[in-house]
Amino acid sequence: MSDHRPLFHRLALGLLLGVTFLCCLPAVDAPFTYDEHSGIEDNRVVHPGARFREALAYRYSPDQARPLFFASLLLDADLWGMRPRGFRVTCFLLHLACGVLLYLLLKRPPGTAEAALAGTALFLLHPLQSESVLYIWGRSEVLSTLSGLAAMLLALRAGERAGPGSTVRFRALWAGALGCTALGLASKEETVALPVIFFLWWTLAEVQPARPAMRHAAVLAAPVVLFLVIRAVALGEVGRQVYVRSVFDNILGQGVVTLQMLRLFFVPIGQSIDHPLSVPDVISGSAAIAVCAALVAGAITLAAYARGSPTVSPAASRFAGGLLITAASSILYWLVPLPDLMCERRLYLPLVGAALSLSGVLMGVRRRGTLVAATLLALLAPAMMLRARVWADPSRLWGEAARLAPGKSRPLINLGVIAIDKGDRKQALDLFSRAIALEPRNAEALFNRGKLHLDAGEYRQAIDDLQMAVAANPGLVRARINLGIARIDAGDLAGAEAELRAALAIEPRSPRALTNLAEILRANGRASEAVALYHEALDADPTYSHAAARLGVTLENLGDRRGALDAYREFLVRGTTSSADRDAVLKKVETLDPTHVP
Repeated sequence: MSDHRPLFHRLALGLLLGVTFLCCLPAVDAPFTYDEHSGIEDNRVVHPGARFREALAYRYSPDQARPLFFASLLLDADLWGMRPRGFRVTCFLLHLACGVLLYLLLKRPPGTAEAALAGTALFLLHPLQSESVLYIWGRSEVLSTLSGLAAMLLALRAGERAGPGSTVRFRALWAGALGCTALGLASKEETVALPVIFFLWWTLAEVQPARPAMRHAAVLAAPVVLFLVIRAVALGEVGRQVYVRSVFDNILGQGVVTLQMLRLFFVPIGQSIDHPLSVPDVISGSAAIAVCAALVAGAITLAAYARGSPTVSPAASRFAGGLLITAASSILYWLVPLPDLMCERRLYLPLVGAALSLSGVLMGVRRRGTLVAATLLALLAPAMMLRARVWADPSRLWGEAARLAPGKSRPLINLGVIAIDKGDRKQALDLFSRAIALEPRNAEALFNRGKLHLDAGEYRQAIDDLQMAVAANPGLVRARINLGIARIDAGDLAGAEAELRAALAIEPRSPRALTNLAEILRANGRASEAVALYHEALDADPTYSHAAARLGVTLENLGDRRGALDAYREFLVRGTTSSADRDAVLKKVETLDPTHVP
């Protein structure tokens, strides 16, 4: 159906985007939380001045290779500094960009602009989107969805130009579609579902022939297949450890998770960061899987009927297509270990399918479509803003999560981190201990409690906790480094060296690991090797002033006064948060160079 009111529709879309941005604003100054501490705040590869190629090559954990995600964080750091506000504004803008692309897809024939506005309103403002949009660590979902929507839009436009007279524009559209697919894969693994989603959109949302849809989907599948092969080879045993643990429990719980997500879609109450989840018994787990299978089978039946019957309107086909796209975009998460699954950000891409189904229901009712969009705006905007206000206060966010999900360890861990920030060591220790009681092999809880013991000089307790953290998650570099430091303080230099070398095997340019290993070598009389490691640490992170100070001490002990003076001056230029360290280095500079003027 033709669109006779383009200016009105553009203004309505602009209003929708503006309201969405305003609804997110209460969370713009929220501090870093949970993974954002280690993944952004304490992560040298996403700090201003870090090397772009290091961000592209960085792995937060052995099973995660998401170069576009970390590159975007580095660009934010260079643009905004290390203030959470800048990172969150970028997340808001990426979410709005997804909304624009979805609107363009939904209004393609046989869709209508009014129905597209309603579907876009559902996608942009549904409260379940808050975790993906307000939690910086959820940006990978947004980036992969943005890339996938762009790839689909370009591929659909290329499909319109297919034929013997294919032009340069046709090839450019396909190059763009393949490039966007690659960017999506570089953001998050869920993009592997894109060829299936494209096929369903072409055949059901746009009611086009299936055979050309299969050909075009096969083209989009090429980078996906290449990605899966490279990932399988690169992950190797790590992938098997991560994705093939507790297989039976994982499969058994998937139906329950899916139905709970479905409930949250219609009744999005409570907190937005964590939900109670446990492995069901065989009967209830199997029943939940059967219900999910019946829902998908019903959508397939409706889609087949709509495709095969000339009396059924395209609206029914589009509605069924949305349901199947929701299912297809969710299926990858059935590979995710069950304890990590119940996160609302998993619904970011599936809500594209929900938006398509809604637009199908509203096809052919122009004024009612606009009315539905306005109604959704009025109902969902306050709920989204309320979520943003909760996100703005970490104590409220995680306190609500702990109240609603008392059996989950993650809220307790985050409340412990908040207690540390407030200087309440006793409460933090209690919260971490409660988290460990719920989940004895939780590496994050063990690491945080071990770090508390280490900072208090309780080396034996620190070593015990950090050893268990490493055993629970061998790829947790922070735990290995702190275990090495604890062993240094306990006098076990050989054990410390082994831990630090293990950390460097995972992250070869970690400045903390390099500097502490250099300290061990210096203590063992291997000063020249230590000097080389200090230089490596400074090369890896130009802001890591501690390495410059230790380099100065080592060179001074070796009799290299000029080199020591240069290192101390470098320390002063790089800066430090410790006034005592700065005063000590100033005294050394004045001793080596009496003419120095502070």
